[in-house]
Amino acid sequence: MSNNIIEKGLIGIAAGVKKATDVARVTMGPKGKNVALEMDEFPFYGITNDGATIIDKLEFTDPAEKIGLNAIKEACSRSNANSGDGSTTTCVVLDAIMQEAIKSEVSGIELKNELDNLLPEIIKKIDDQKREITIKDIKSVATVAGESETLGELLQEIYEKIGKDGIISLEGSGSYNTSYKFIDGVRFARTGYLSPYFAYDEQAVKEKQKETKAIYENPLILITKRKIEKDSDIEEILEYAIANNRPLVIFTDDMDSGVASRMIATHRAKVSKILVIKAPTLWKPAVFEDFAKCTGATIIEDATGKNLKNLALEDLGTCAKIIVDKEETVLIGIKDISEHIVELRAKDDDESKLRLSWLTNKTVLLKLGALSETDLYYKRLKCEDAIYSARLALTGGVVAGGGICLLNVANSLVGASAGVKILSEALKVPAMQVATNMRIVIPLVYGDDVIDSADIVKGAVRNAIGIASTLLTIDPIITKPPKSVEQLTMEALQQKGLRM
Repeated sequence: MSNNIIEKGLIGIAAGVKKATDVARVTMGPKGKNVALEMDEFPFYGITNDGATIIDKLEFTDPAEKIGLNAIKEACSRSNANSGDGSTTTCVVLDAIMQEAIKSEVSGIELKNELDNLLPEIIKKIDDQKREITIKDIKSVATVAGESETLGELLQEIYEKIGKDGIISLEGSGSYNTSYKFIDGVRFARTGYLSPYFAYDEQAVKEKQKETKAIYENPLILITKRKIEKDSDIEEILEYAIANNRPLVIFTDDMDSGVASRMIATHRAKVSKILVIKAPTLWKPAVFEDFAKCTGATIIEDATGKNLKNLALEDLGTCAKIIVDKEETVLIGIKDISEHIVELRAKDDDESKLRLSWLTNKTVLLKLGALSETDLYYKRLKCEDAIYSARLALTGGVVAGGGICLLNVANSLVGASAGVKILSEALKVPAMQVATNMRIVIPLVYGDDVIDSADIVKGAVRNAIGIASTLLTIDPIITKPPKSVEQLTMEALQQKGLRM
């Protein structure tokens, strides 16, 4: 069997992008529709209007369309990873760029250069419309993102108590009622996992979504400043973790690449749940000490007289729950660090003040009530959108919502180049789609309370232009040889085995 070569592949790729976007675009705006998703577990369906979730469920058979679908999945994944929202906006802008660019007679390379060069100008035009907000404005952001005034009011209430740097942990309440309570928790910024292959999220797997976080309860935590050079350095601890069915989290500054690769392989083979967290470059000694205080672990270093050979089980720490992505680590249910905080306050220097800022964050456990599993699935996704949007809005400001910000950018672009013409049309599409779903005609008129996080809007534009401009340079496509019946059967059995 040989590869197939598809000429004029860009047309097929653009068709795949459009087909996927058409499923998601109907969800935009206050009168957008929801989409039902078939699921493997009871109640065997879910309801959502989250663009990334919808796109992730799609599968195409045409090779060119499949590349278009995978490209838009990548764009949505980037939007979710960077800001937790904005995936549907990413889809419609990406699709519009592709459709407009295909009409152009300018070469793909020239278009890519033009679009990429215009991106800084567009980001500046978004920033020019930005305004800062305070916690008192959280309700407006959360209501729009979460599509619920009740949710907006609840998050307003919570943020007024925890402050803009507070942490919100989300789970189902197991009842009809929604409630929240304060718990001990700390967020360490710029302290993410060593590799995305360490991601582990049972809820995401259950819902057939991409795992972007590592979430564990009651893990064993090893903190070491000494380089892990060989497998035997942690063999005993790893065997203990496997025997007791507990995740092993390693917070380290240095690890041999071969050891890291074997840990990833062990984790992905589901032999053991392993997570490696890379210590940050900035404030490294402080983060090591604070991480140890929060988890009760002993740091493996000269100062403690500990090394990987004399490591004992009592040197390991733990917490109730750990949540890690590529950018940060959140510890929930930590040790009592009140004495440590008193010591830092007594020092009263700049570094101690910085450390206090991350150690004294207030943390809330928000327990969502729902009428059914389907209702909980929907509410959880919208609540996650609202939390992400509120957090980013507090740090990065807000712009007019409903696509109006990008409509303003589109109308302000000046020039006769192909890139300007393409983006002048493409950036109007989010507002036009919202208007279509509302069955009205632009111009849309909103109050000042319909706002979006500026960072989410900028992220959507960056991802749409970044993916689209690269796709425009493609023409022929070389596909893989078709798989045999035996290969397809084996893959199906393996997938079934992984889900069991």
